[in-house]
Parts: sequence; C-alpha cells; structure tokens
Amino acid sequence: MSADTGSAFAPHAVDRLRQFCESQSTRVFNARGIALQRCPSCMLGHNTCICAWRKPTASTIDFVLLMHRDEVYKPTNTGRLIADLYPDQCQAFLWDRTRPDAELLALLDDPGRHCQVVFPPRDRETRIIETQVGAPDNQRRPTVILLDGTWKQARKMYSQATWLRALPVLDLTDAMTELDQQLGHYKVRQACETGRLATAEAAALCLQAAQDQANVHHLLNYFTVFNEHYVATRMNRKPARLKAHCDLENSQ
Repeated sequence: MSADTGSAFAPHAVDRLRQFCESQSTRVFNARGIALQRCPSCMLGHNTCICAWRKPTASTIDFVLLMHRDEVYKPTNTGRLIADLYPDQCQAFLWDRTRPDAELLALLDDPGRHCQVVFPPRDRETRIIETQVGAPDNQRRPTVILLDGTWKQARKMYSQATWLRALPVLDLTDAMTELDQQLGHYKVRQACETGRLATAEAAALCLQAAQDQANVHHLLNYFTVFNEHYVATRMNRKPARLKAHCDLENSQ
C-alpha cells in the first residue's frame, strides 16, 4: 500500500513556509530519520506515502496555522494535513513573540473576517470567550487561529504574543464532548493530559462546532490514515488498510 503522487499537488501554505525557512537557514537540517527517502509532498517514506488518499476540498471556515519554527520541519506535524485538504483556505505563518508577519497582522485586522484563537480557556480567563465559530451575524468569514506546536510551545505562544490578546478565544468544550470517542488517538505523540490534541484534531473540533460534519469525517479519516502510515514508517512495516482508507477513496 503505497503511492508517490506528491508532485501532482501544488505547494500549499505549509510547503511554502518550509521552503522559506530552508532558504533562510544557515545550517543543514539533520535529525533522526534524515536518511529516509521521503515523499516531497506528505513527508512520509515513499513506501508509506499517503498522497493517494489526499482529497482537497472546501471548508465552511478558514484556518490560520501559527507555527512554531520547530514544527515546520517535523514530519510528525499534523498542521500540514489541514493545508493538504483545504489548500485554498489554510494559511501558515511563523510565530514570533514581538515581530509577527505583516501579512498575518493584516489578516487578523481584516474587517471581512471574524478571527478566533483556538485554546482551552484558563481559569479566570480575561479574554473574550466564544463558543460559536464565526460572528453571530454570519456576515464575516469564520477564521480560526491554530497554535501549532507542542503543548508547552502553544501555551507560550498563547500567553506571550500580546498582538493576539485582542482576539476572542474559541471554547470547543461542547464539540470535544460530541467527538469524544474519535479524538486522542495520535500514536506518534502521546498527550500527557486529556484534551491536549493534535493540531489536525483541533481543526476537526472547529469543523464540528461549525456543524460541518462532512469535513469533520474527511479530516479525521485523513488524520487516521496519516497516523497509521507514520507508525508503519517508523516500524518499517506495511500500513494496515483501515476503514478510513476506504472512506477517503469513496469521497468526492
């Protein structure tokens, strides 16, 4: 079970961000698994490539990935799965505590968007908390900001970026309850506490809150396939064929 169709896809936001980081880097990136021959699109091994199950589509909401620099290079990153499926509705930027990208700031200030930061509200939260995706008037484009990094990194991104503090926080507690049995199955990175999910899972919660059921299933199926294929890559075995593979093959 393999495919190598990565060249069939145009670079999306995460691809372009990675290319930018590589162009600015002054050292060669070396890490565990660097010797593995990878698909240039999905970043998995050629024998476990998931590009055959990548079915780009449209979503009811837009996604903005605010990525920690470390995540840009990691093949375990799941933010790129969002960009894979919604390339026209996903933008990616590097997080910077004091010097955010001017294009990002313009996006956050766009009067045609209603932007919300996805993060679990803290006790005594001082920011505005919203439970509905998008603006109540439904006149502005729903846009969710996903903090893409480890939990420790995401917490710092949330707390230290003063330019994010004016945005409302999207509370996904209800959506998490509704999808409870379908979350928390990321085998590559184990969360130390319940509710700490992969970025792709957080995006699925946003879609659930927006009542976009078709895309909830589409994204979670793709995440499941990625999960199985990445584990197969690490264990040097053939990926198992799952129901998620069939569902993606049958999707339009």
